[in-house]
Formats: sequence, structure tokens, C-alpha cells
Amino acid sequence: MSASAGQPIATRAQNFINSLSGRITGYNPFPKTGTVPQTISIDGIFNKWSGIGIGTWIYSMIPIKKLPHKTKARQLGVSLLSGGILGGLFSTGNPHNTNLLTTRPAMVVSSNEVSYT
Repeated sequence: MSASAGQPIATRAQNFINSLSGRITGYNPFPKTGTVPQTISIDGIFNKWSGIGIGTWIYSMIPIKKLPHKTKARQLGVSLLSGGILGGLFSTGNPHNTNLLTTRPAMVVSSNEVSYT
């Protein structure tokens, strides 16, 4: 974006769209103006903190009155879930960081024919 400081408004708009869509999905609709890699990790939101948050939030929704600390479990679950999602969304160390729009090649199984004569 800073490289388009003196350029026309249409080129600046294309740079902005490339920057926004490239960072989120990895897709650059205007490749002539430059490419931007994906930096937001969509699959990073499924981490241990969001899992613990969902678990404690579900615990607080169990309809048994004798379970202890249900209101505290709900507060803790919501805070862990939101923190896990936000932390995972902007994490940079995720090994599963892939573009949303890329296709993975199908698994190729090679079969070697062996002849016994």
C-alpha cells in the first residue's frame, strides 16, 4: 500500500483490494499490481484454547443444578473461546497455514506390477 502513494486512485484501489483479499484468503484479484501472501490463519482458530473454551461453555449449559461453578465456567468458556479464536486467527507459527482457495493435489497411488515367471 505504501508503494502506491503517488499513483492514480484506481491503482490505489486495486492495491487496497489486493492487500485486503490477499491477507485474508491468499487470492489476489489484480495480480498486475502485485501479490500479497496470506497472513491471517483461518484454520488456526481451532486450537487448544478455543477447544477448552467450547468445553467449559458446554459444561455451563448442562441442565443439572448441582454442578458447581456453572456461571464461572460460562465466563471462563466465553473468554477462552474468544481469546483462542482471535489468537489463532492472527498466529504466525501455525504449521497448517494454507490458502483458502488453493487446491491440494489428489493422492497418487502408484502400483508396481510384479511378474513372477
